[in-house]
Amino acid sequence: MIPSSPKRTWIFLLLSSLAFYVPSLLAPASWDKNATYVMFSSLYQGGLVLAGFWYGPAICRALIITEVVDGPLWVAMDATLAALHNNPERTQLANIPVVLVEYAAPFIVTAGLLPQHSQIFTSSYMVERLGADGLRFALARALVHSNWLHRLTAILPVLILTVMLPDTPSDMRDWLSLGGFLLGWLVLHWSFELWVDHQAAQAMGAAEAVRGLRELLAGTTKSAGWLMLHPPVRWRLYMVAGK
Repeated sequence: MIPSSPKRTWIFLLLSSLAFYVPSLLAPASWDKNATYVMFSSLYQGGLVLAGFWYGPAICRALIITEVVDGPLWVAMDATLAALHNNPERTQLANIPVVLVEYAAPFIVTAGLLPQHSQIFTSSYMVERLGADGLRFALARALVHSNWLHRLTAILPVLILTVMLPDTPSDMRDWLSLGGFLLGWLVLHWSFELWVDHQAAQAMGAAEAVRGLRELLAGTTKSAGWLMLHPPVRWRLYMVAGK
């Protein structure tokens, strides 16, 4: 979900919460032990996750307050995308729509279930504050995130967490299962994020990618520290340098 106005954000949270939890609240408590009901409930929640990813671009567009469709920032972003796509000597990236949103904070996200229906949303802050290499690297990473494998790695953990793991851990085994899943997800997430860095570097060149990563980190990381879900910086620099 991209940043939006408080009103639109609360509407989105309310509607999504109602869709997920109201059916189970309306069902009799005795149904919780019925295997058929549990199966259909899991299928329903899994279907909501798939629908959320499928309609992700539309949801993001509905949350947008102001889209930038012309002006110097749009020209700069369009020129950067053209440079990434029109370089036959480098790894070719997907050609999907990129939406520029007027917003005074850094964000860039690839939304969508299928690669051909995915869209990228980025803020005017990113385009304005990043240098040429930093913007190229950020957009290259977002384009890499739109391929099949990365879309699968985005949705499968959410599906597993929603469908297969218990909503409320009841004993130590449930907590251990949840902890093991989250640890496994973090390892998988870091692996694919490092791979995205490497593929972005192949699309723009190692030297430019190193400069771009440094610019991106300087322009977007302020105080998150160890709470960041990205791999350690030294690992990322190693991957983009192609060593």
